Amino acid sequence: MHFAALAERGALYMKKVTVKDIAVKANVSPTTVSLILNGHGNAKFSEETCTRVLDVSRELGYIPRRTMQSMNYENRVLVAIAPTLSNTYYVNMIDAMQSRAKELGYSLLMFNTFREKQQENRIMQICRESPFAGVFLLYPLEDVALQQQTEWNKPVIRIIDKGIQKNADVLELDSFQIGTIIGEYLIELGHKKVAFISANLESKQVARIRRLEGLREAYHAHGFDPVASVTPYSPELENLDRKIASEGYDLGYFIAQRLLERNENVTAFVTANDMISVGVLDAIADAGKKVPGDYSVCGCDNTSVSKYRGISLTTVESYAAQTGREALNIMVRRIESSRAESVHDRKEQAPNEVMRIEYIPKLVIRKSTGPNREKNAAVKDSVQK
Repeated sequence: MHFAALAERGALYMKKVTVKDIAVKANVSPTTVSLILNGHGNAKFSEETCTRVLDVSRELGYIPRRTMQSMNYENRVLVAIAPTLSNTYYVNMIDAMQSRAKELGYSLLMFNTFREKQQENRIMQICRESPFAGVFLLYPLEDVALQQQTEWNKPVIRIIDKGIQKNADVLELDSFQIGTIIGEYLIELGHKKVAFISANLESKQVARIRRLEGLREAYHAHGFDPVASVTPYSPELENLDRKIASEGYDLGYFIAQRLLERNENVTAFVTANDMISVGVLDAIADAGKKVPGDYSVCGCDNTSVSKYRGISLTTVESYAAQTGREALNIMVRRIESSRAESVHDRKEQAPNEVMRIEYIPKLVIRKSTGPNREKNAAVKDSVQK
């Protein structure tokens, strides 16, 4: 996990770090640095000096040459690049990928980019220069130019929304369809005003936009004004402090809290992922309201948290674990096939093909959704009469 730790701290410089760089910053000689990094300095230098050199080497992201040389494409090490771990969708996917990698005799390292362009650049630099056997991109990079310009000399599999990437191995999910499925269901329950809560809608993450478009299309198809019926709420639209807002629980809680305080005219909340929904549920409870009596809440991804009895969240199954395992299977087939064939055979016989797999989303109905409160009130009045 050495490389993942470097990426998390954001301490790897774009240029290759040398022993001389470490020596300058640690205020020692290059020979001292070499001896300490090679494990021969304990008897020659003070503990303070050894600690300083090691700390500086970690800070600068130094990778010993012998480490790089010992790693080669025959090593069974794969890398997954994820945008966040506050969304349990990615946690579940990576867990399934690591489990499958272990079964197949591989290891999987994980990088978290935090959806930051600078971090993406650093991590991509590591992956280009390090001889990992294969790379998984679990989301479309925020830096579109970087994604287009990067040339790989190893297998790359992308797990992204439908229609984004051409001529590449891709596992896809149709976010537009997810939105329409949820929209049709809420219309059936009588919800005419829906709040869609998501992370930054100005981001390059088109899946969020497509879910919103799918929701609105469902309302439009039933004769409603789609813009008036489905209103988006996100950190930039709410001027929410970036330090507070995330893609998970806090985002859902603070935006829902604001909507409830303003008494926004909505009867249902739809969120971009399940953890945002959990935040919404708590904000509703803290406001003294009931789910689903006062408000319905629907998430996305059907992660493990949505199944807890105390949450019982209606959500959409997006098959994170299955996607992760299948991505691993495809990657290993690519690697093993490449190793088994000679260069001549690959040029003469191997077809120019890409693998595309699409998962069809499915609504999972639980206790967090029900008829809108106006419909409930009308039913109660008719019963009493």
